[in-house]
Amino acid sequence: MLTYLNNGTLTLEVHLRSRKKAESSGYVPSNSFNNNMLKGFNNEEMSDVTFEVGGEVESAANRRKRGKTITTRFHAFHAILRLNAPSLSDMCRPGDEAAVPINGVEPEVFKMLLYFCYGGKVSEDELEANAKAIIEAADRFGIVNLKLQAEAVLTKQTEVTVDNMLDNLLYANSKNLALFQEKIMDFAAENGDKIVGNVSFSSVPSELISDILTAVARGKMSEGDAS
Repeated sequence: MLTYLNNGTLTLEVHLRSRKKAESSGYVPSNSFNNNMLKGFNNEEMSDVTFEVGGEVESAANRRKRGKTITTRFHAFHAILRLNAPSLSDMCRPGDEAAVPINGVEPEVFKMLLYFCYGGKVSEDELEANAKAIIEAADRFGIVNLKLQAEAVLTKQTEVTVDNMLDNLLYANSKNLALFQEKIMDFAAENGDKIVGNVSFSSVPSELISDILTAVARGKMSEGDAS
């Protein structure tokens, strides 16, 4: 044993062998469901219902005025609509020969909604440019997740002021936009002194007035704690 010592130190040389199974270098495809679904988007041969969109759209500036637009036809598979846009699917039946008229929605917005139902993604730019139109159409046809996406964009891009607070609050309440309404209430909490006496609440439902006053009081309490 002493013959293996080097200045009193025993040196060992160890060889290790890994038993890990080598990873396959072959290509493993991902699930093709989404891509296959999108192949059926607005495909007449793979559809059993038809929508005729346009013809009459409410003016954003004045809802009493209605403008005329060129109608556009869209094709869809009823089962997909039933899963992703239940209120829209209730407006038609599989195999209906006549196209279902859809008024109050721009064809380009309806196209985004239908594309989303087939698993497609509506881009951030499209959401920013059409946030309210998408919210209203998605709310009307029961496309919940798209409505939430558009609401998040609307909340982010809207600058709440004393002048527009009330209109935004009434809109948020009418469409059940909890995130947007929370932003408005936070504004009320931070700007209570500017709001009280400068904003008329005559057309505001009593429950909203109560929420606003609560927010203003919360803001004053926060100021008091800070001081």
